[in-house]
Amino acid sequence: MKPRRNLTLLAAIVVFAVGGVAVRAFALSYPLSSTAIRDAYFAGNRNDEQTGEFLAQYVHRLPMPQSGPYVEEIGIDTPFLQIARQSRVRANYFAPDAVEEFQNKPMSFRVYVDIVLTASYSPIPSSTAPGNYWWVPDFWNDFKVQLEQDGDGIPPARVIGGPLYSYGDGEIPIVTGARIELIYNPEKIESEATRVVVLTPDGQTVETTFNLAKLQ
Repeated sequence: MKPRRNLTLLAAIVVFAVGGVAVRAFALSYPLSSTAIRDAYFAGNRNDEQTGEFLAQYVHRLPMPQSGPYVEEIGIDTPFLQIARQSRVRANYFAPDAVEEFQNKPMSFRVYVDIVLTASYSPIPSSTAPGNYWWVPDFWNDFKVQLEQDGDGIPPARVIGGPLYSYGDGEIPIVTGARIELIYNPEKIESEATRVVVLTPDGQTVETTFNLAKLQ
């Protein structure tokens, strides 16, 4: 695996030669400078159509399979995006507040996978509803998620998972799926084509690619 770099510039570029050809390598924007934090703040605080288009780049919705579990959505969450999303929803929150909160503070790079139960994949025992709805088997652990760059798998610092609920027309929550979240050290992530691969318990391989060279 090629070495990872910790650069402070928003779009740091390293130029090196391979066989006499200049190649540009980018490192993920981390740690974020005060200027980058302000940029992230205004990207979210604007909260208009342009903000929606910006946020949509970080989420890929996937087609439903003919059978088995439905890996509905795969998303990534960069430090820049985390600040933008926070500034979008917090009231009385200003750019200097964001700089104070995030500059020189440890942050994470996250990948999440949303799984939806289907008619042919529902590992919830009937005894779970309605009386035991608070106990759900950890079926999300049957899914394997891998983040890859340059063909190399990057091990996460932590993996968490849990059920997703819907209340529908009643007051008792119904398990509709699960979310798996992988947490990484941003210093180990390069700004390049990044593939997320999900292996389902019924043998499906679901994957999508994010171009981190074009995302912040």
